[in-house]
Amino acid sequence: MADVLRWRKRNGLTQVAAASLLGVSQPYLSLLEKGARPLTAALRNRMKTDSGQDERRNSDDLFRAQLSGLGYPGFAHVEKSRRKPRPDSLLMAVLAQPDADARVVEALPWLVTASKHQLDFASMVRHAKLQDLQNRLGFLLQVSGVETPGGLLAVRELDRARLLREDTLCWDSMPAATREWMRSNRTPLAAHWNVLTRLQAEDVHDAA
Repeated sequence: MADVLRWRKRNGLTQVAAASLLGVSQPYLSLLEKGARPLTAALRNRMKTDSGQDERRNSDDLFRAQLSGLGYPGFAHVEKSRRKPRPDSLLMAVLAQPDADARVVEALPWLVTASKHQLDFASMVRHAKLQDLQNRLGFLLQVSGVETPGGLLAVRELDRARLLREDTLCWDSMPAATREWMRSNRTPLAAHWNVLTRLQAEDVHDAA
C-alpha cells in the first residue's frame, strides 16, 4: 500500500528498519507496500505513534551507515549503507534533525572537508534558508575551514541571512543548565552564528 511506502520514504528508513519499527517481517512489509496485504488499524496506529525515539534511533543508524559508506573513519566499524548518499543531501538531512547522535554531528566537518568539491553549495544555501538552518550550516562550513570559491560564497550569503534567534547544533533537547554553560563557554565563531555548541576547528578530523 502506497501509505506504507510513503511513510517509510518520508522517514528515511530501509525496509529492514521499517519492518522492525512496525513489528513485522521485511517480506511482509514488502507485501504491504505493494498492496498485497491489508494495512490493519494496529499497524496504522503504530506508524503514527512509533515515530519518536525509535524513529530517531533508526535515523541515527542510517546516518552512521551512510557516513561509513562515504569513508568516515569514525564509523569504519559500522556496516556500510548499500547506496552511497550525496554528501550534501546527507549533510542537510542531519542538520535538519532537532536531535541527532553527537557522534554523527561530530562527523559533519569531516564530511564537508572530504567532499568539498562535490557539494552543491548553492542548493544547500537554498534549503538552509527554507528550513531556517542558515546558522547551523554557516557555522559548520566555517568551522570546517572550507575555502573553495563556492564554499566562501555560501558562507557570505548565509551570514547575510543569519538568524538572531539562538539555535543548537542538532541538540534541541539540551537541558537548561547545559544551555547556560554552553552559552558561556562556546567559541567566538559559535557565538557569531548564535549556535550553542562546543565544536571547534581543533575537533575537525583530517580528511586525508
